[in-house]
This record gives sequence, structure tokens and C-alpha cells, in this order.
Amino acid sequence: MSKRLRAALAGAVFVGALGLTACDPNAQATTPSVVQDAITQSFGPLADQAMGVAQCESGLDPNAVSSGGGNWGLFQINTVHRDSFPYVTGQPWENVLDPYANSQFAAWLYNQSGGWGPWACRWAA
Repeated sequence: MSKRLRAALAGAVFVGALGLTACDPNAQATTPSVVQDAITQSFGPLADQAMGVAQCESGLDPNAVSSGGGNWGLFQINTVHRDSFPYVTGQPWENVLDPYANSQFAAWLYNQSGGWGPWACRWAA
């Protein structure tokens, strides 16, 4: 067995021991750079305001779910949007915790409502 193959296998075993897999969409999702990138891609020049809202809503945790289970992800998207989420993002509701899809939907919601009104933390913007 070559050194390169041994190193690759050792890395795979280490990642597996951590419970992460290459197919795990949340494995990289909690890194600050991914969160920043997702918000910047969706909000562009409003990214700083959006970061403030997401910080207040979820603590910038893409896996955040409210205690009652009604609000999901970075921007705490409410389940009332379950039917429109796939049409806006091209993703099923089950992907609402994906930081890119969540940010994309939040940007759409921002544009539809004309501002930060849908968020309790709009003052953080």
C-alpha cells in the first residue's frame, strides 16, 4: 500500500470517527466562513445587516431550531413558509438548515416584505 493511500485511509478513518462523512451536508456548514459566504452570496451589499439579524436570530448557527420547532436555521425561517421554500430555493423544506438555502430564502423574504419586518431581530440590522 502506498504512503498516499495509507494517508488517505487514515484521514477517512479519523473523519469517520468524528461522525462526519463526505455526504454529510452539515459537516462544513457550521464553519464561520461558510455562514459568511452563504449570507454574502444572498444579500450582497446588505450582508452586514443580514449578519446582524442572523446573529440575533440563531447565533449564526445554521442548525438552530426554535424551542417550539416552528423556526429553522440561520434566519429562523418559520414553517408557514414550508410550501414556498422549494419554489424560491429549488430545495425541499428538508434542506431549510442548509445555510445557503436558508439565506437565499431569507433574502427573498426580505425583498418580498420590503425590509427586515418579518424578523423579531430586525433591530439588529
